[in-house]
Amino acid sequence: MHLLFSVPLVACLLSHNVLAARPKKCESITTRKEVRDLSSSEWRTIKDTIEKMQDLGWFRFYASIHEVYFPVVHGVSQFLPFHRRFVRYFEMTAQRINPDFALPYWNEFADYRNPADSSVLSDRLLGGNGQGPNKCVMDGVQANWTMTYPNEHCLQRNYSDGDSIKPWYSAEFIQSIMQRSDTMADFRDRMENSQHGLAHLGVRGDMSTKHSANDFLFMLHHAFIDRIWSIWQDDGHRTTFDGPGSMGEEEMTLDSKILFFQDTVEDVMYLGRGQMCYEYDEPSSEPDLLSKRDNINSDLTSLPHDVLCKWYPKSCDQATSDNTTESTAPIAHIALKQLPLPAEISQEAMEMHGFDPAAVQRMADEARKFVEDMNAAGFVPKY
Repeated sequence: MHLLFSVPLVACLLSHNVLAARPKKCESITTRKEVRDLSSSEWRTIKDTIEKMQDLGWFRFYASIHEVYFPVVHGVSQFLPFHRRFVRYFEMTAQRINPDFALPYWNEFADYRNPADSSVLSDRLLGGNGQGPNKCVMDGVQANWTMTYPNEHCLQRNYSDGDSIKPWYSAEFIQSIMQRSDTMADFRDRMENSQHGLAHLGVRGDMSTKHSANDFLFMLHHAFIDRIWSIWQDDGHRTTFDGPGSMGEEEMTLDSKILFFQDTVEDVMYLGRGQMCYEYDEPSSEPDLLSKRDNINSDLTSLPHDVLCKWYPKSCDQATSDNTTESTAPIAHIALKQLPLPAEISQEAMEMHGFDPAAVQRMADEARKFVEDMNAAGFVPKY
Protein backbone atom coordinates (compact mmCIF):
# COMPACT_ATOMS: atom_id res chain seq x y z
CA MET A 1 0.00 0.00 0.00
CA HIS A 2 1.39 3.37 -0.97
CA LEU A 3 0.85 6.95 0.08
CA LEU A 4 -0.69 8.40 -3.08
CA PHE A 5 -1.79 11.87 -1.98
CA SER A 6 -0.39 14.62 -4.17
CA VAL A 7 1.60 17.67 -3.13
CA PRO A 8 -0.91 20.04 -4.84
CA LEU A 9 -3.77 18.40 -2.95
CA VAL A 10 -2.02 18.81 0.41
CA ALA A 11 -1.17 22.42 -0.43
CA CYS A 12 -4.76 23.13 -1.40
CA LEU A 13 -6.11 21.59 1.78
CA LEU A 14 -3.67 23.57 3.90
CA SER A 15 -4.14 26.92 2.17
CA HIS A 16 -6.32 29.65 3.64
CA ASN A 17 -7.00 33.33 3.32
CA VAL A 18 -5.17 35.46 5.86
CA LEU A 19 -7.72 37.92 7.22
CA ALA A 20 -7.31 40.66 9.76
CA ALA A 21 -10.63 39.91 11.43
CA ARG A 22 -12.78 36.80 11.65
CA PRO A 23 -12.64 34.52 8.59
CA LYS A 24 -15.20 34.78 5.79
CA LYS A 25 -18.51 32.94 6.14
CA CYS A 26 -18.67 29.56 4.43
CA GLU A 27 -20.85 29.21 1.35
CA SER A 28 -21.95 25.73 2.40
CA ILE A 29 -21.95 23.99 5.77
CA THR A 30 -21.39 20.32 6.58
CA THR A 31 -23.63 19.05 9.37
CA ARG A 32 -21.95 16.58 11.70
CA LYS A 33 -24.50 14.19 13.20
CA GLU A 34 -24.30 11.79 16.11
CA VAL A 35 -23.25 8.53 14.52
CA ARG A 36 -26.44 6.68 15.57
CA ASP A 37 -28.55 9.33 13.83
CA LEU A 38 -27.09 8.59 10.39
CA SER A 39 -29.26 7.00 7.72
CA SER A 40 -28.10 3.77 6.11
CA SER A 41 -27.13 5.68 2.96
CA GLU A 42 -25.14 8.24 4.97
CA TRP A 43 -23.26 5.44 6.73
CA ARG A 44 -22.62 3.72 3.39
CA THR A 45 -21.07 6.98 2.11
CA ILE A 46 -18.77 7.06 5.13
CA LYS A 47 -17.82 3.40 4.79
CA ASP A 48 -17.07 3.63 1.07
CA THR A 49 -15.13 6.87 1.46
CA ILE A 50 -12.83 5.78 4.26
CA GLU A 51 -12.11 2.53 2.43
CA LYS A 52 -10.91 4.61 -0.53
CA MET A 53 -8.89 6.79 1.85
CA GLN A 54 -7.23 3.69 3.23
CA ASP A 55 -6.39 2.45 -0.27
CA LEU A 56 -4.90 5.84 -1.15
CA GLY A 57 -2.72 5.92 1.96
CA TRP A 58 -4.52 8.69 3.83
CA PHE A 59 -4.85 6.78 7.10
CA ARG A 60 -1.09 6.25 7.05
CA PHE A 61 -0.65 9.98 6.44
CA TYR A 62 -2.87 11.07 9.34
CA ALA A 63 -1.41 8.50 11.73
CA SER A 64 2.11 9.69 10.92
CA ILE A 65 1.26 13.38 11.34
CA HIS A 66 -0.36 12.73 14.71
CA GLU A 67 2.61 10.72 15.93
CA VAL A 68 5.23 13.22 14.76
CA TYR A 69 3.44 16.19 16.36
CA PHE A 70 2.15 14.32 19.41
CA PRO A 71 4.73 15.67 21.92
CA VAL A 72 4.09 19.32 21.00
CA VAL A 73 0.29 19.37 20.69
CA HIS A 74 -0.62 17.61 23.95
CA GLY A 75 -0.38 19.09 27.43
CA VAL A 76 -0.35 22.61 25.97
CA SER A 77 -2.85 25.04 24.46
CA GLN A 78 -2.12 23.72 20.96
CA PHE A 79 -4.28 20.73 21.90
CA LEU A 80 -7.78 21.91 20.97
CA PRO A 81 -7.01 24.08 17.90
CA PHE A 82 -4.61 21.49 16.48
CA HIS A 83 -7.14 18.68 16.75
CA ARG A 84 -9.97 20.85 15.42
CA ARG A 85 -7.86 21.62 12.33
CA PHE A 86 -6.58 18.03 12.09
CA VAL A 87 -10.06 16.49 12.13
CA ARG A 88 -11.39 19.10 9.70
CA TYR A 89 -8.42 18.38 7.41
CA PHE A 90 -9.43 14.68 7.46
CA GLU A 91 -13.03 15.62 6.65
CA MET A 92 -11.92 17.88 3.77
CA THR A 93 -9.79 15.07 2.37
CA ALA A 94 -12.79 12.74 2.48
CA GLN A 95 -14.99 15.35 0.78
CA ARG A 96 -12.58 15.47 -2.17
CA ILE A 97 -13.35 11.79 -2.65
CA ASN A 98 -17.08 12.18 -2.00
CA PRO A 99 -18.55 15.68 -1.45
CA ASP A 100 -21.43 14.12 0.53
CA PHE A 101 -19.10 12.92 3.29
CA ALA A 102 -19.84 14.40 6.72
CA LEU A 103 -17.84 13.27 9.74
CA PRO A 104 -20.07 12.01 12.57
CA TYR A 105 -19.35 12.26 16.28
CA TRP A 106 -19.99 9.83 19.13
CA ASN A 107 -22.08 11.18 22.00
CA GLU A 108 -19.96 9.37 24.58
CA PHE A 109 -22.07 10.67 27.47
CA ALA A 110 -24.83 8.22 26.55
CA ASP A 111 -22.46 5.26 27.05
CA TYR A 112 -20.08 6.41 29.78
CA ARG A 113 -21.13 3.77 32.34
CA ASN A 114 -20.05 0.85 30.15
CA PRO A 115 -18.78 2.08 26.78
CA ALA A 116 -18.13 -1.46 25.53
CA ASP A 117 -21.90 -2.11 25.46
CA SER A 118 -22.54 0.83 23.15
CA SER A 119 -24.07 0.15 19.74
CA VAL A 120 -21.34 2.43 18.41
CA LEU A 121 -18.82 -0.31 19.20
CA SER A 122 -20.79 -2.96 17.31
CA ASP A 123 -20.50 -4.69 13.96
CA ARG A 124 -23.09 -2.29 12.50
CA LEU A 125 -20.90 0.77 13.14
CA LEU A 126 -17.32 1.06 14.43
CA GLY A 127 -16.75 -2.53 15.49
CA GLY A 128 -15.81 -3.87 18.88
CA ASN A 129 -12.87 -5.24 20.82
CA GLY A 130 -9.92 -6.85 19.10
CA GLN A 131 -9.82 -10.63 18.78
CA GLY A 132 -7.10 -13.25 18.91
CA PRO A 133 -3.56 -12.96 20.21
CA ASN A 134 -2.93 -9.74 18.27
CA LYS A 135 -6.27 -8.16 19.30
CA CYS A 136 -7.26 -7.48 15.69
CA VAL A 137 -10.54 -5.66 14.97
CA MET A 138 -12.63 -8.13 12.97
CA ASP A 139 -16.00 -6.40 12.69
CA GLY A 140 -17.40 -2.96 11.96
CA VAL A 141 -16.39 -0.40 9.38
CA GLN A 142 -12.66 -1.20 9.63
CA ALA A 143 -13.02 -4.98 9.89
CA ASN A 144 -9.82 -6.84 9.03
CA TRP A 145 -7.96 -3.69 7.98
CA THR A 146 -4.19 -3.83 7.69
CA MET A 147 -2.59 -0.57 8.82
CA THR A 148 0.81 0.46 7.46
CA TYR A 149 2.01 2.99 10.03
CA PRO A 150 4.35 2.79 11.86
CA ASN A 151 4.62 -0.76 10.49
CA GLU A 152 2.30 -3.27 8.91
CA HIS A 153 -0.17 -4.58 11.48
CA CYS A 154 -3.87 -5.23 11.91
CA LEU A 155 -5.99 -2.45 13.40
CA GLN A 156 -5.94 -3.26 17.10
CA ARG A 157 -8.20 -2.66 20.09
CA ASN A 158 -7.64 -4.10 23.55
CA TYR A 159 -10.25 -2.89 26.03
CA SER A 160 -9.03 -1.71 29.41
CA ASP A 161 -11.07 -4.24 31.40
CA GLY A 162 -11.04 -7.41 29.33
CA ASP A 163 -14.22 -7.36 27.26
CA SER A 164 -15.43 -4.26 29.11
CA ILE A 165 -14.28 -0.67 29.42
CA LYS A 166 -14.21 0.98 32.82
CA PRO A 167 -16.50 4.04 33.24
CA TRP A 168 -15.70 7.34 31.60
CA TYR A 169 -16.68 10.83 32.77
CA SER A 170 -20.35 11.78 33.03
CA ALA A 171 -22.06 14.62 31.22
CA GLU A 172 -22.71 16.23 34.60
CA PHE A 173 -19.00 16.37 35.39
CA ILE A 174 -18.08 17.75 31.97
CA GLN A 175 -20.74 20.42 32.30
CA SER A 176 -19.22 21.30 35.68
CA ILE A 177 -15.84 21.67 33.96
CA MET A 178 -17.42 24.00 31.42
CA GLN A 179 -18.98 26.18 34.12
CA ARG A 180 -15.84 26.34 36.27
CA SER A 181 -13.34 27.06 33.49
CA ASP A 182 -12.83 30.72 32.60
CA THR A 183 -9.55 30.36 30.70
CA MET A 184 -8.41 28.11 27.88
CA ALA A 185 -5.58 26.90 30.09
CA ASP A 186 -8.06 25.57 32.68
CA PHE A 187 -10.57 24.23 30.15
CA ARG A 188 -7.92 22.45 28.05
CA ASP A 189 -6.21 20.94 31.10
CA ARG A 190 -9.46 19.57 32.49
CA MET A 191 -10.81 18.25 29.18
CA GLU A 192 -7.56 16.68 28.02
CA ASN A 193 -6.98 14.90 31.32
CA SER A 194 -10.56 13.69 31.76
CA GLN A 195 -12.81 12.37 28.99
CA HIS A 196 -10.28 12.82 26.21
CA GLY A 197 -7.64 10.69 27.88
CA LEU A 198 -9.95 8.03 29.28
CA ALA A 199 -11.55 7.26 25.91
CA HIS A 200 -8.17 6.68 24.29
CA LEU A 201 -6.97 4.56 27.19
CA GLY A 202 -10.26 2.68 27.53
CA VAL A 203 -10.36 1.42 23.94
CA ARG A 204 -6.58 0.93 23.83
CA GLY A 205 -4.85 -0.86 20.95
CA ASP A 206 -4.05 1.67 18.23
CA MET A 207 -6.18 4.23 20.09
CA SER A 208 -3.73 4.32 22.99
CA THR A 209 -0.69 4.99 20.82
CA LYS A 210 0.68 8.18 19.33
CA HIS A 211 -0.51 6.95 15.92
CA SER A 212 -4.08 6.63 17.23
CA ALA A 213 -5.49 8.22 14.06
CA ASN A 214 -5.20 4.77 12.46
CA ASP A 215 -8.55 4.06 14.14
CA PHE A 216 -11.51 5.90 12.56
CA LEU A 217 -12.92 6.01 16.10
CA PHE A 218 -10.24 8.65 16.77
CA MET A 219 -12.06 11.05 14.45
CA LEU A 220 -15.47 10.51 16.08
CA HIS A 221 -13.95 10.90 19.54
CA HIS A 222 -12.18 14.14 18.69
CA ALA A 223 -15.27 15.49 16.93
CA PHE A 224 -17.08 14.90 20.25
CA ILE A 225 -14.37 16.77 22.18
CA ASP A 226 -14.50 19.54 19.58
CA ARG A 227 -18.29 19.80 19.96
CA ILE A 228 -17.87 20.30 23.71
CA TRP A 229 -15.32 23.05 23.03
CA SER A 230 -17.73 24.73 20.58
CA ILE A 231 -20.51 24.73 23.20
CA TRP A 232 -18.11 26.23 25.76
CA GLN A 233 -17.21 28.86 23.16
CA ASP A 234 -20.89 29.68 22.66
CA ASP A 235 -21.21 30.30 26.40
CA GLY A 236 -19.17 33.50 26.46
CA HIS A 237 -15.82 32.04 25.36
CA ARG A 238 -15.91 32.54 21.58
CA THR A 239 -12.33 33.82 21.39
CA THR A 240 -11.03 32.81 24.82
CA PHE A 241 -7.48 31.64 24.22
CA ASP A 242 -4.39 31.61 26.42
CA GLY A 243 -2.06 29.17 28.10
CA PRO A 244 1.30 27.53 27.50
CA GLY A 245 2.63 26.93 24.03
CA SER A 246 5.33 24.64 22.70
CA MET A 247 8.35 24.84 20.39
CA GLY A 248 9.69 27.80 22.38
CA GLU A 249 6.40 29.70 22.64
CA GLU A 250 5.75 30.48 26.30
CA GLU A 251 2.22 31.88 25.96
CA MET A 252 -0.16 31.26 23.07
CA THR A 253 -2.47 33.89 21.59
CA LEU A 254 -5.02 34.04 18.79
CA ASP A 255 -2.15 34.96 16.45
CA SER A 256 -0.17 31.82 17.28
CA LYS A 257 0.35 29.34 14.46
CA ILE A 258 -1.24 25.90 14.67
CA LEU A 259 1.63 23.45 14.31
CA PHE A 260 1.89 21.64 10.95
CA PHE A 261 -0.85 23.85 9.49
CA GLN A 262 -0.45 27.39 8.15
CA ASP A 263 -3.48 28.64 10.09
CA THR A 264 -3.48 30.88 13.12
CA VAL A 265 -5.54 29.91 16.15
CA GLU A 266 -8.04 32.64 15.28
CA ASP A 267 -8.67 30.96 11.91
CA VAL A 268 -10.32 27.99 13.64
CA MET A 269 -12.22 29.80 16.39
CA TYR A 270 -15.43 30.31 14.38
CA LEU A 271 -17.40 27.31 13.12
CA GLY A 272 -19.03 28.16 9.81
CA ARG A 273 -16.22 30.49 8.75
CA GLY A 274 -12.95 30.15 6.89
CA GLN A 275 -12.26 26.45 6.42
CA MET A 276 -14.25 25.42 9.49
CA CYS A 277 -17.30 24.86 7.27
CA TYR A 278 -19.23 22.58 9.59
CA GLU A 279 -21.73 22.59 12.43
CA TYR A 280 -22.93 20.06 14.99
CA ASP A 281 -26.41 18.62 15.06
CA GLU A 282 -27.87 17.68 18.44
CA PRO A 283 -28.25 13.93 19.05
CA SER A 284 -31.87 12.84 18.66
CA SER A 285 -31.76 9.33 20.09
CA GLU A 286 -30.61 10.34 23.58
CA PRO A 287 -31.15 13.38 25.82
CA ASP A 288 -28.25 15.75 25.36
CA LEU A 289 -27.31 17.45 28.58
CA LEU A 290 -25.31 20.18 26.85
CA SER A 291 -27.90 21.23 24.28
CA LYS A 292 -30.30 24.12 24.52
CA ARG A 293 -33.15 21.76 23.77
CA ASP A 294 -32.66 19.56 26.82
CA ASN A 295 -31.04 21.76 29.45
CA ILE A 296 -29.84 20.19 32.67
CA ASN A 297 -30.16 23.35 34.77
CA SER A 298 -33.69 22.60 35.98
CA ASP A 299 -32.36 19.42 37.61
CA LEU A 300 -29.32 21.16 39.04
CA THR A 301 -31.39 23.70 40.93
CA SER A 302 -32.72 20.88 43.11
CA LEU A 303 -29.22 20.38 44.49
CA PRO A 304 -28.36 21.77 47.92
CA HIS A 305 -27.22 25.36 47.49
CA ASP A 306 -23.64 24.70 48.60
CA VAL A 307 -23.23 21.77 46.18
CA LEU A 308 -24.76 23.73 43.31
CA CYS A 309 -22.52 26.74 43.87
CA LYS A 310 -19.39 24.61 44.34
CA TRP A 311 -19.68 22.66 41.11
CA TYR A 312 -21.96 24.80 38.91
CA PRO A 313 -21.22 28.47 39.61
CA LYS A 314 -23.11 29.77 36.57
CA SER A 315 -26.23 27.77 37.44
CA CYS A 316 -25.83 28.98 41.02
CA ASP A 317 -25.74 32.60 39.90
CA GLN A 318 -28.78 32.10 37.70
CA ALA A 319 -30.71 30.27 40.42
CA THR A 320 -29.85 32.98 42.94
CA SER A 321 -30.99 35.64 40.49
CA ASP A 322 -34.24 33.76 39.89
CA ASN A 323 -34.60 33.01 43.62
CA THR A 324 -35.01 29.29 42.90
CA THR A 325 -32.41 27.78 45.23
CA GLU A 326 -33.43 25.72 48.21
CA SER A 327 -31.79 25.23 51.59
CA THR A 328 -28.64 23.18 52.05
CA ALA A 329 -30.66 20.12 53.09
CA PRO A 330 -30.09 16.99 50.98
CA ILE A 331 -32.55 16.17 48.23
CA ALA A 332 -35.43 14.26 49.81
CA HIS A 333 -35.34 11.10 47.74
CA ILE A 334 -33.16 8.06 47.17
CA ALA A 335 -31.40 8.10 43.83
CA LEU A 336 -32.43 5.20 41.61
CA LYS A 337 -28.96 5.26 40.09
CA GLN A 338 -25.80 7.00 41.16
CA LEU A 339 -22.89 8.50 39.31
CA PRO A 340 -20.04 5.98 39.00
CA LEU A 341 -16.44 6.88 39.64
CA PRO A 342 -14.56 7.24 36.36
CA ALA A 343 -11.57 5.00 35.79
CA GLU A 344 -8.15 6.32 36.73
CA ILE A 345 -5.26 6.62 34.29
CA SER A 346 -2.41 4.27 35.13
CA GLN A 347 1.17 5.37 35.67
CA GLU A 348 2.21 3.35 32.62
CA ALA A 349 -0.34 5.12 30.44
CA MET A 350 0.72 8.52 31.77
CA GLU A 351 4.34 7.84 30.91
CA MET A 352 3.51 6.53 27.45
CA HIS A 353 1.40 9.56 26.59
CA GLY A 354 3.56 12.11 28.34
CA PHE A 355 0.71 13.17 30.62
CA ASP A 356 1.56 15.37 33.58
CA PRO A 357 1.07 13.06 36.60
CA ALA A 358 0.15 16.01 38.84
CA ALA A 359 -2.54 17.18 36.38
CA VAL A 360 -3.95 13.68 36.01
CA GLN A 361 -4.05 13.16 39.78
CA ARG A 362 -5.66 16.56 40.30
CA MET A 363 -8.41 15.65 37.84
CA ALA A 364 -8.95 12.24 39.44
CA ASP A 365 -9.26 13.81 42.90
CA GLU A 366 -11.64 16.45 41.57
CA ALA A 367 -13.83 13.85 39.88
CA ARG A 368 -13.91 11.68 42.99
CA LYS A 369 -15.06 14.57 45.17
CA PHE A 370 -17.65 15.58 42.57
CA VAL A 371 -19.14 12.08 42.50
CA GLU A 372 -19.18 11.91 46.31
CA ASP A 373 -20.94 15.28 46.61
CA MET A 374 -23.52 14.56 43.92
CA ASN A 375 -24.35 11.08 45.20
CA ALA A 376 -24.57 12.30 48.80
CA ALA A 377 -27.04 14.92 47.61
CA GLY A 378 -29.18 12.20 46.01
CA PHE A 379 -28.76 13.60 42.53
CA VAL A 380 -30.26 11.37 39.82
CA PRO A 381 -28.23 11.47 36.58
CA LYS A 382 -30.08 11.31 33.28
CA TYR A 383 -27.74 8.67 31.84
